[in-house]
Amino acid sequence: MRSRSQRNLIFDAIDHISRLTMVQPLAETFAGAVDEFGFSALGINGLPPPGDGADPRILTESTPEGFRDLYIHERFYLVDHVCAHARVAYEPFRYSEAPYDRAESRNHERFMRALDIFGMGKGLIVPVGRSTNIPACVWLAGKTPDLDQDAIRAVELIALFAASKARTLSCPLEVGPRTSKLTSREREALQWISVGKTSWEIGEISGLSERAINKIIAEAMIKLDAVTRTQAVVNAIRIGEIEL
Repeated sequence: MRSRSQRNLIFDAIDHISRLTMVQPLAETFAGAVDEFGFSALGINGLPPPGDGADPRILTESTPEGFRDLYIHERFYLVDHVCAHARVAYEPFRYSEAPYDRAESRNHERFMRALDIFGMGKGLIVPVGRSTNIPACVWLAGKTPDLDQDAIRAVELIALFAASKARTLSCPLEVGPRTSKLTSREREALQWISVGKTSWEIGEISGLSERAINKIIAEAMIKLDAVTRTQAVVNAIRIGEIEL
């Protein structure tokens, strides 16, 4: 269960981000929201295969000066194990949890040393699905960010909302989750998920089986173009189907 202060922080961040009308100030607004958790750099990126080019597809980014140039110059995109894992992940993960090829340990150490130099040695990846058949993610980094489970859940909500907003502002004519219409059961289930309830708990509250609740949630996820329950909650909040 999130504390009241943490819920207020999430609500304020989502409220500020929802009011933006241009992509440009999004990174600054997003950065201000997650600074509370010790993150000093972040980005919302598409992740094409390394062979498609050095540059990720950046929707918005806030990084230390010189980092992106070094990343390209040193060809870190070929050995970036964090980015590689982000292409196949569906749930948030810490940088330290990203696997890497032991045969590439020297390159791995070189990449991590570069991150440390720029104050980005520890961080979090929040996958955001494949809206254009290209995996995308939100990444956040800092020297000593708060990476406990409560912080990750809070940052995940803010990050997914920021990514959804960035996508909407970048592609204003794109047909997305906003066209979906949830049933009352789907809204109720997502509302309970937003406060941390499990399928079993939601079933007990609503008088339905856990299997029925899972089916309701799965149908809501399809309508909301979401790959995780948290993303479904965030997308539902963004289009006004439920409240945080």
